[in-house]
Amino acid sequence: MTVIDNFGHTYNELVAEINMLEARMNDLLTERRFLLKSMNSTAPKGMGAVDYSKDRVQSNFVPYTLDRIVERMNKIDTMIQQVDEQLKAKRETLSKLDSILAQMDGLEYKVAFMRDKLNMKLHEIADKLGYSYDHIRRVSSRIQKMPHRCHIQHKISSVN
Repeated sequence: MTVIDNFGHTYNELVAEINMLEARMNDLLTERRFLLKSMNSTAPKGMGAVDYSKDRVQSNFVPYTLDRIVERMNKIDTMIQQVDEQLKAKRETLSKLDSILAQMDGLEYKVAFMRDKLNMKLHEIADKLGYSYDHIRRVSSRIQKMPHRCHIQHKISSVN
């Protein structure tokens, strides 16, 4: 296994982690929106007196109590902050790996970068680097393909 294969494996894992963290963040934000709507549905309606000692059940919907909603929202806010910090760190690492890949010397690195990051065709890479198409095709076939997501530029700042 070459260095670029290890790099590709590490890169793929990092991209997968970012995808999972983004999905988790979306889930937390969706739950938070649901809880905010729940707050509105548990509020008393109308000007009459309300008996707070009894749960109000309407159409099989049992509302959360306000204290449970606030407690859960506090937990969600903490989790959102943690996931956001993890996402920033992972995106920063991905950005560093992108810049390292862009600065690499060696034909395999250049082919991998141009093919997977710049989305160039093999004949374009061959022309740009001054090699035959057949040689670039052989080099390319030895290199593990990076995920489509690698084409997206991320803004981040340190390698862990």
